[in-house]
Amino acid sequence: MAKVLGWAITGLAVGGLAVGLWWWLTVRNAPWPAWEAFAEGFVQADGRVVDHTAGGRTVSEGQAYAAFFALVANDPLRFDRIIEWTQNNLSAGSFAKQLPAWLWGEKDDGSWGVKDANAASDADLWLAYALFEASRLWAVPRYHAMAQDLLAQVKAKEIVELPGVGPMLIPAPQGFQRDDGHWRLNPSYLPEFQLRYFQQQDPEGPWSSVWGNFLGLMQRYRQQGLVPDWFEVAPSGQPVPCRVTGHLGSYDAIRSYLWAAMTPAAAEGQGLMPLVAEARSTLRRGVADGSLEKIDVMTGETQGPMPLGFAAALLPYFSALDDDESVAALEARLKDHRHDGLLGRPPHYYDQVLALFGEGHHDQRFSFDGLGRLNTRWAH
Repeated sequence: MAKVLGWAITGLAVGGLAVGLWWWLTVRNAPWPAWEAFAEGFVQADGRVVDHTAGGRTVSEGQAYAAFFALVANDPLRFDRIIEWTQNNLSAGSFAKQLPAWLWGEKDDGSWGVKDANAASDADLWLAYALFEASRLWAVPRYHAMAQDLLAQVKAKEIVELPGVGPMLIPAPQGFQRDDGHWRLNPSYLPEFQLRYFQQQDPEGPWSSVWGNFLGLMQRYRQQGLVPDWFEVAPSGQPVPCRVTGHLGSYDAIRSYLWAAMTPAAAEGQGLMPLVAEARSTLRRGVADGSLEKIDVMTGETQGPMPLGFAAALLPYFSALDDDESVAALEARLKDHRHDGLLGRPPHYYDQVLALFGEGHHDQRFSFDGLGRLNTRWAH
């Protein structure tokens, strides 16, 4: 009997080893076809991310997103080239001295270079986050130092004390304070998991306060759970509609639902997901009839055909709400419009990055833990 039991235990151990080996070879190290298609179509050999449908320009957001995707895909060579190109061409060779310029492309005289030296704080946070986590997951200390340099620049130039609110991330160092004292803010620039993460990296920093202040503004401003592309904060601290974009929620706002759904529930207090979950009926209707390019966040009226990237970005949202019918509709739409690994003909840069985020998270290629740390298949 003992011998039979021993054989059984040995069989189970061998079987478990076989399953583990199968997982290691076929799942953990499996390539990410969507990333490979994106890299081949949009990332040059030197690490520059090219937006072919916008004059071949490069934006700091694209560099930051691509660095994050390279990390998720366990692609250290491309990651390093993306970071090197970004630092050399957008930050004049040093993240410690200059935030990345948001826009690089062909100038009026035909030369190529920085076209607008103003920074974009969402790109800066994504770059810092990707560098911190690349240092942790790949054990590359210099990435950690680069991330610290970037975060220090953000604190010095993109965090301000808003009257009646407190510390807040502004979209860029210049251009977002009006003469009457109003500040323009972009909700999609503040992923909750990143601010949780930066508070761990920089315990003396303002990151928890920034998130709490932003959440308070959204609790007062939102209507039916819908998020605007932009809004303003008056000198009194009161959130009011943006005088440039009005009540529009569109290409910026779609990311707010995505970031909220990808963020695990907070241990204390409410995150953004319980607030934007109120938008379910409006977003579900837009998915059903395909009219979700623009939303009036005050009335809930939707119009314009839903971009393919929006369909991907909403996968985590409806998954978090256990809305299988909407998830199935989104998956079918994406399947019908995929060609050679990319979405659409011609494929648009922004659709692809939203798809990498939305489908990547939905397919469990990556996730975030309660402290904002990145979980990936290959580092599981």
